[in-house]
Amino acid sequence: MVALTVLGAALRFATLDAQSFWLDELATVSLLDRGFGDTLDGIRETEATPYLYYVLAWPWARVFGLGEVGLRSLSAVVGTLAVPVSYAAGAALCSRRVGVVVAALVAVHPFLVWYSQEARSYSLLVLVGACTVLFLGRALRGPRRRNLALWAVASSLAIATHYFALFLVVAEVVWLLARYRVRRHAAATVLVPAAVLAAHLPLLDAQRGNGETVADTSLLSRAVGTPKALVVGYSFPGELAGSVLAAVLVVVGLALLATRTRADERRGALVAGSLALVVVAVAIGLALVGSDYLTARNVVLAVVPAAICIAGGYVATRLGLAAAVALCVLLLAVTLTVSLDQRYGRTDWRGAAAELRAPTVERAIVVTPYMSRSLWRPYLPGLDEPASGTVRVGEIAAVGLATEGGFSGGRVRPPDVLAPPAPPGFALAGSERTPTFTLYRYRAAAPTDVSTEALAGLRLVDQQPGVLLQRPAG
Repeated sequence: MVALTVLGAALRFATLDAQSFWLDELATVSLLDRGFGDTLDGIRETEATPYLYYVLAWPWARVFGLGEVGLRSLSAVVGTLAVPVSYAAGAALCSRRVGVVVAALVAVHPFLVWYSQEARSYSLLVLVGACTVLFLGRALRGPRRRNLALWAVASSLAIATHYFALFLVVAEVVWLLARYRVRRHAAATVLVPAAVLAAHLPLLDAQRGNGETVADTSLLSRAVGTPKALVVGYSFPGELAGSVLAAVLVVVGLALLATRTRADERRGALVAGSLALVVVAVAIGLALVGSDYLTARNVVLAVVPAAICIAGGYVATRLGLAAAVALCVLLLAVTLTVSLDQRYGRTDWRGAAAELRAPTVERAIVVTPYMSRSLWRPYLPGLDEPASGTVRVGEIAAVGLATEGGFSGGRVRPPDVLAPPAPPGFALAGSERTPTFTLYRYRAAAPTDVSTEALAGLRLVDQQPGVLLQRPAG
């Protein structure tokens, strides 16, 4: 377990700054770069999650800074802690040998490593979700009030981290009420997370309009892509073959669970499997009835209970252990590739900003996808937004960035388009195409008036562009 925890830490910490912050992380930076009270107000106004992650991240940022390593290190720490907690959860529900397999899967899992390197709440959600599974398993094994109390604390923290934790907690409540030996104690314990949820209802109501828009991708593609991401992560080289192999190895584990696993281990594994199934199924069901917030990251807390379920089959035979080793090797290969190959990484705002520093003349920046000047501030401070329909600049930079991660759609690809025609008075002065962004530069012999409409016409993809102004250095 020490070796697996060290491996998990190495995978999470070694490449913390290999990728740029992406849009959501830059929103986190913007929130935390304020006084504590202003941060809490901003969460209510702009976010769609509760306060807990930001309450922890605000003092963390004061100690370690708002850079990639400083801010992401909080997620890396809690992501590393999820390795031994997952072991304990597997041991509580099934056996210690199941726990070891679960810990190995969690240590190398590309989806969990990805969110352990992101300045958002998802890694914390995985940790507190695993804690709820751990204390549920212990409570079901024996009627000790301490386990119920710890489950109540963990489930309350999970709800305070992300609203989708409610699906896991409700499923655990059903098991507690059905299987705990002293039912009145279980019923009383359930009131604690219920009270925490009730306390969050005003915040949830205030954030109703802040949820992310997912309608630009089909529900069917997300419903299929979500289980795939939970098993093997987002995009990686040889994605189709790797995904098929991972699916086969998962089926082997489930088949062994149904046919060869000891009865006591099977019962615990099925409890864990039901928790994971409820989390994903409820999210899909809500999307079908119109409350569509289905993305793989919102149900990331299903990974640990799903791993317990599959590990319950792997430990039954040597074939199962061989399948577990094969799956761990596959997941490790995916994790290393995604961490080291920028074609499979996040949107490279840092790389694009590095090409746009220190202009010698007034410059207009036309960037797609759109991002406000306030979010660009960590990488490109001092930007302005046009106040009128015409600006006077000597240079124009049209930038198109590849979007983060590929999200099961292949590697990141920057726009592969010819340079748009130059506005009157400007001429194409240069171009650059990297694995993560495309840049065209236009220059005029002298500062020239150009309309914001003409600038928007220089966008490199069919999305709303951001039009920003940049003053010369000094």
